Amino acid sequence: MVEINGRTKQLGIIGYPVEHTFSPNMHNFISETIHKNYVYGAWSVSGENLAAAIEGVRALGISGINVTAPHKVEVMKYLDCVTDGARELGSVNTVVNRDGKLYGYNTDADGFCMALDKSGVQIKNSKILIFGAGGVTRPTLIRLIDNGALSVTVLNRTKAKAIELADDILKTKGFNVETEVKELYFDIVINTTSAGMKPQENALPTDCIDEIKDLSFINSKTAVVDMIYNPDETLFLREAKKRGAKTLNGLGMLIYQGVIAYELFTGEKLPSDMGERIRREVFKR
Repeated sequence: MVEINGRTKQLGIIGYPVEHTFSPNMHNFISETIHKNYVYGAWSVSGENLAAAIEGVRALGISGINVTAPHKVEVMKYLDCVTDGARELGSVNTVVNRDGKLYGYNTDADGFCMALDKSGVQIKNSKILIFGAGGVTRPTLIRLIDNGALSVTVLNRTKAKAIELADDILKTKGFNVETEVKELYFDIVINTTSAGMKPQENALPTDCIDEIKDLSFINSKTAVVDMIYNPDETLFLREAKKRGAKTLNGLGMLIYQGVIAYELFTGEKLPSDMGERIRREVFKR
């Protein structure tokens, strides 16, 4: 246990609610492991108190905060500088206090790509299918493109939303995102929807997709990723595993976005195996 004293620097997470967060477990484990005098807490902040909370980061000299739902977009207007990367992704999940100036970053999508890389899943030249066109899809999609994805198809229950996202990506990145299945072959299949999470434990992301009737297109050459990490293995991942696919849940994204954020908070380069140590020691997986 890190000794808390007058020199201890503060970190934390804000959101509404935040009672479910695992971020304090991860960040305090990192500080204990590398012997850094930081302590990380969690603060529930409603929308009407967001501006005051951000000003409090400055006033109290808090070294940095993570930002979770529903504040990732709104927080941008209260920061001194939003990095080009975060601005392109359209949201901020990490704020670093440097001498009273607040800098906004987004580590979510980079954490997702790092999780794939650490698991041996190659993004470059891959054909990728994404189920869902919600808020998490856009930044993930942009980083997949940045990492060399050959093609990306986005399927959504409401097709108009997928088309809107594809149009946005074409304007932003000059990359053509498909919204219809041209060939039922993909190297990586990603679920960004809530299908599989309580109370939808028995749902598959394909249930509301007309173009795909079953999971027969998944095989031993497919990497299947579900952004859900609770439960540990969704119905989607179980069915994919039966077909021989390599499967990953969302825990890796959670871990590695935190690793990247901690490095931004402290300027400390973490050991290359820190993600696996967090998985093993904090999450017991």
